[in-house]
Amino acid sequence: MTGESVNVIVGELAIRADIANADTVLPTACAGGATVAYAAGVPVLVIAVHGRWAPNSPVILSYIRAVDCWRDNAMRNVGL
Repeated sequence: MTGESVNVIVGELAIRADIANADTVLPTACAGGATVAYAAGVPVLVIAVHGRWAPNSPVILSYIRAVDCWRDNAMRNVGL
């Protein structure tokens, strides 16, 4: 299976699912890979270099997803 065939399949599924702007939907593993690496303790700079983002690019931060919203909450240890 080629990359282009994956794009076609994902695009067709997005249309069938009635997703807004389905014609612009493309598959990506960037968020998954970046999130898993970050959760494993890999520094953001290393993830950026591996993903071929510029080392000082803020874009990498948009690819790292919160896996555990409570554990990753900045206010977790703040007393109420």
